[in-house]
Amino acid sequence: MSTTESRDLFAQENLLARLDRMPVNGIILAIVALLGLVWILEAFDIGIIAPVILLLRTTWKLSPHDVGLIGSSGTLGIVIGLLPAGRLADRYGRKTLLMVGIVVFSVFTFLGGLSRDIHELLICRFIAGLGQGAVFPVPYLLLSEFVNKHWRGTAVGLANSLLGFAYGLNTLVGALVIGRVPAEQAWRVLLMIGGSAIVMLPVILIFLPESPRFLLKVGKIDKVRELVEKLERLSGIAHDDTLSDPRALQVLQIARGRPASLLTLFEPPYLSRLIVSYLALLSPFILFYVITIYGPSILHHMGASKANALYYTSGLLFLTVVTTAIAGSIGDRFSRRTGIIVLMIGTALAASVLQQPMPRMLVILAAAATWGLVYAAFPLAKLYMAEQFPTRLRGTGAMLGECVTRFLSGVVLVYLFPILSASMTPSSLFTLLGVISVVCILPIWMFGTQTSGRSIEETGTDVAAYAQSSSAAGVAPSESSGS
Repeated sequence: MSTTESRDLFAQENLLARLDRMPVNGIILAIVALLGLVWILEAFDIGIIAPVILLLRTTWKLSPHDVGLIGSSGTLGIVIGLLPAGRLADRYGRKTLLMVGIVVFSVFTFLGGLSRDIHELLICRFIAGLGQGAVFPVPYLLLSEFVNKHWRGTAVGLANSLLGFAYGLNTLVGALVIGRVPAEQAWRVLLMIGGSAIVMLPVILIFLPESPRFLLKVGKIDKVRELVEKLERLSGIAHDDTLSDPRALQVLQIARGRPASLLTLFEPPYLSRLIVSYLALLSPFILFYVITIYGPSILHHMGASKANALYYTSGLLFLTVVTTAIAGSIGDRFSRRTGIIVLMIGTALAASVLQQPMPRMLVILAAAATWGLVYAAFPLAKLYMAEQFPTRLRGTGAMLGECVTRFLSGVVLVYLFPILSASMTPSSLFTLLGVISVVCILPIWMFGTQTSGRSIEETGTDVAAYAQSSSAAGVAPSESSGS
């Protein structure tokens, strides 16, 4: 490696090391809040289908097959939208992709409110899902690449907690609309409200910075230096051009010039990481989609009126704001890996007793545990997945993970759930889902690595594996070791 290249890599790592020591300040809090607001608007848009299904089931006299199609059509769009989104995020930037996705899902959610039949509604929900697929993982990428290693999980937990608030908000809005707007118009009003997220575009354009790690990848080191120095001035920290994290610098050196194609994810050391982290994310997704899409319908089937089912669901979802925020902090302080395992075992146990004949208070506790714990697992599982890949592959790896897990849980399972509900007892079905969730966390239990408290450069690259491959290829030790 030439002297010029070495200086360039040191300058990049110096900026990343300075970013990793940055305390929480007003700009970082504003970024967390802004990304949290993006999640609120998008989650409101995704979750609005729950009260819409509850209303349309009788208004349009839907069969279980029709309900499954409406419930899964948006997620099918998300899955297909995720396929190119990772490469686009790695090539054109996280912020650009975020803005394009918001435009698509906002416009087609609004148009869905004008649908005249189920076919038009399915098309609009599918296209809206394409935009949601481009948006949803971007805040995780930005937060994992922007916030320092000691506060990364807490920031993701705080922002992610707003998802529960958004899902609770749309069921609460649905409850308020029922009885005040005729049933044949109420679902249209809900979808049109869901399309309001487009008002966020000017705010994102002006106030949301691009990921500094992406900017370094595309050679915009001066722009990153300007941002880092601005953050340091705000925090009262002196500029230090000599600061460096030796492990992170080593990662930058040995990964320089390596390929970043989709196939790279299926080579060592990333294939095993991919399998472990994807299954860890699938575990909460299994019950998440069932209770998010069909939560009001499940509670209505248990005896609550339509309005009360929506109010109860809102209360459970507002509870997840607290549990999710706490989980993110615990993941930083102790272990994201252990946190995922404990939360999903608790979720499985709670879900398995949810539909058992029990006193009312125990039913409430089981529901609170199911909703609260499964939502709390998400900031840990998604951040853990993002931490498994280097910057040049992080968008691709995370988007592919979202694609695979959402297809299995949000398309296949959401479509099958009404059909399975008609042929199985509720207790047997929820016990089955709980068992599958536990099976999915076994790989992270046995083979998962610790990522809390480490720089994302270090967690995203297996230094030993790269050093070994470099040695086999005849690369000098000084180039692969960072010495």
